[in-house]
Amino acid sequence: MRPVERERTVLTRRIALGAFAAAALLLTAAAPSAKATQIVLIGAGAADGVETLAARQICSLVDEHAGHKYGCIPRTAPGSDFNIRAIEIGLMEFAFVRSERAHETVAGSGAGEDEPAAGLRSAFGLRPDGLLLVTGADVADDLVYDVVRIVFESLGVLQGAHPSFGALEPAAMVQGLAAPLHPGAARYYREQGWL
Repeated sequence: MRPVERERTVLTRRIALGAFAAAALLLTAAAPSAKATQIVLIGAGAADGVETLAARQICSLVDEHAGHKYGCIPRTAPGSDFNIRAIEIGLMEFAFVRSERAHETVAGSGAGEDEPAAGLRSAFGLRPDGLLLVTGADVADDLVYDVVRIVFESLGVLQGAHPSFGALEPAAMVQGLAAPLHPGAARYYREQGWL
């Protein structure tokens, strides 16, 4: 990629992230979970994609089982690259990404990557084809622990939400993760004897 094209790509990404940040702030301010002590954003994919269905289901579970502790909002997004950048800059607490993009980003080996993304962390894998829920290294351990616990304790609900989730098995969801495991997720997995 030529330097001019690279600069345009970087500028386009920054503009898109800025627009998303402004929209997220507006949506967060108008969120129905006004009594929640912390708003949690989960980045997904296309509006009709499996990532968005999963994000909606997880947010529903978090809202149901966490009381007023969190208000969870699923957000559609243009894809893994966008979601990874949003996690890196703290725009979202969680996001769905493709495993190969997470691996490339952590290693700094993907197209257009200058340096490894040292702050990307795994929460769990969702599908055998490599769909991961990731978070940032600076996201609070208790938040990640709570979300992971709620998902695994309500796994049957998630399994029934879409045929591709029907065969989810806890042991497989914590194996082969492309980014280092977040300490909050690791704490829950250790309690379950999975690590």
